[in-house]
Amino acid sequence: MLEHFYKYTDIETAKLILINQSFRYSSPLKFNDPFDIQNELLSSFDLNKLPTVIQSVIETYVKNDFPIQQDNFGILMLREKATSQGYNKKIETMIYPYLQEVVNLIKDGISELNESWKTSLQESRVFCVTEGNDNLLMWAHYAKNHTGVVFQLATLAADGNILSAAEKVIYEEKPIAFYSIEELVKWILFNIEPDFSKVLYTSHAYQKSKHWEYENEWRVIDMREDKNKTEFYIDHKFESKQLQNIFFGCKTAPSNIKHLSSIARAINPSVGIYQSKKRPLEYALDFEKI
Repeated sequence: MLEHFYKYTDIETAKLILINQSFRYSSPLKFNDPFDIQNELLSSFDLNKLPTVIQSVIETYVKNDFPIQQDNFGILMLREKATSQGYNKKIETMIYPYLQEVVNLIKDGISELNESWKTSLQESRVFCVTEGNDNLLMWAHYAKNHTGVVFQLATLAADGNILSAAEKVIYEEKPIAFYSIEELVKWILFNIEPDFSKVLYTSHAYQKSKHWEYENEWRVIDMREDKNKTEFYIDHKFESKQLQNIFFGCKTAPSNIKHLSSIARAINPSVGIYQSKKRPLEYALDFEKI
């Protein structure tokens, strides 16, 4: 856990944050990225092909002396019979209805997981922060072309502050999918259980596309029942000592700097106030105390 995080925002939102001494945790349904927590859990292959694949694996293990667990009585029995009688293809016709029922159970399981994801999506309120205050893209996107603000916030882990529950976002090429065909074959035939945490909502909610990797995001996901929770957000107060520093953009209006600095010092007299400056001959920012 980091000792502090940064929150980029435009100047009008920054005023509301300081005046109300609170940060807004938003519903993922309001996110600018429709892939962020809003995907459906899907299989990466055609589940209807699973019985045929399993039958092929059974035949391969029966015909070959691959090591298997001694409690896998079905394959061991078929292997023993095949030694003297050869592999009987009729077994595939016999077990196909059972395998089809397994497929139906898997489809039902995916549907139940999607219902759980949907409920969690509706209940979630998310607060997004990042690791650094000098990201040029984030200054442009979230701090409105360098006219806004970046807050430095202490996590206050020792105090049990909600920000200390933040977890790092993982960036991947593709969204989370249901178990692979290899994982399902191992589970069904050899009782090797896949990692169930892979398909939990929490794994899904902390993953984003690699397109967003530049953000170095951490997020707090609040799913608690709260009378103050509205359809799309909830506001959480922050402690005065949590407000460590404020960084104004290189294009922030002087009047806004003066106004917000006054409010911030009323919240925490020891807060540091800085303004960013373009570093000569580099695509980078420096911060001067003001």
